[in-house]
Amino acid sequence: MIHVDNVKKTYVVPVRESGLKGALSSFIKREKKAIPAVKTISFEIPKGEMVGFIGSNGAGKSTTLKMLSGILHPSEGTISVLGYTPYKRQPDYLKKIALIRGSKPLFAPADLTALDALEMQRIIYDIHYKAFTKDLNRIVDWLGIEPYYKKPLRTLSLGERMRCGLACSLVYNPEVLFLDEPTIGLDTNAQNRIRQFLKEYNRETNATIMLTSHYMEDVTQLCERIMVIDQGKLLFDGNIDHLVESLTPYKLIIFTPEQASTNISWDRYGVLEHEVNGKFTLRVPNQQVPAITARLLSDHSILDLTVENPPFDSTIEQLYKSEVV
Repeated sequence: MIHVDNVKKTYVVPVRESGLKGALSSFIKREKKAIPAVKTISFEIPKGEMVGFIGSNGAGKSTTLKMLSGILHPSEGTISVLGYTPYKRQPDYLKKIALIRGSKPLFAPADLTALDALEMQRIIYDIHYKAFTKDLNRIVDWLGIEPYYKKPLRTLSLGERMRCGLACSLVYNPEVLFLDEPTIGLDTNAQNRIRQFLKEYNRETNATIMLTSHYMEDVTQLCERIMVIDQGKLLFDGNIDHLVESLTPYKLIIFTPEQASTNISWDRYGVLEHEVNGKFTLRVPNQQVPAITARLLSDHSILDLTVENPPFDSTIEQLYKSEVV
């Protein structure tokens, strides 16, 4: 479905010294500098898979998505999506993909209503009216936009515009979605609504989805496979659980004793991370979790106990430090 082979993207930008001397010399001879945005990455994504593509600012995430969608031409290497070469921008290809950016989910004029914007998409993508109506009703129901889809776009909140942007991008049933920060700036309820919709859309249509996000919860809730990019190169490509197990060989035991006592040395069970309002968090090596849990329940009266993986953000930080592939 998506095939990326030894792809690079380098920008050539003008540079000059500061001050009057630098300005004058740039008129005579302009110096240029090559800045690598993506350094030799390769990967494949099969049909129907939802993959998280994460990294820090400037790591090369958006540049990669723009090359996959055909907005940018790779400097080296080859890209194939659905059998097409993206940068050729063939109409048949553009009708089968969607690039959705959380920073600008809608490209329609602000005075149009959401329904007008959807009708504009129907005309642009030459969708038969009967098929359009059927798909529109399904997507409107999934996204819950009917209460406001007759309002001008400029009056909608960011979360409402994001949902309308998704509807406009999906009404022509693309086979591949490139999502660039789809929940950025949204409140918790709006984020959860978008995540639930993406799960349903992927399950119902078997669309291939590549998702970038700075919210780790987007990735952990939606994707089993992640790719981590840093400074233009892939650091990791694989299963989330495998990454967590390889980089954070411990779990967190979170428990609330019936009677908290300052005289109890919890450190003998593991490393005490913190205590908040009588709830204790211990860091325990993976292989010792069953035994330590049993000891806690045997030695003390415990009201509540859970075992969790460490926060995914800390795993990613560890990956950047170790650069384990």
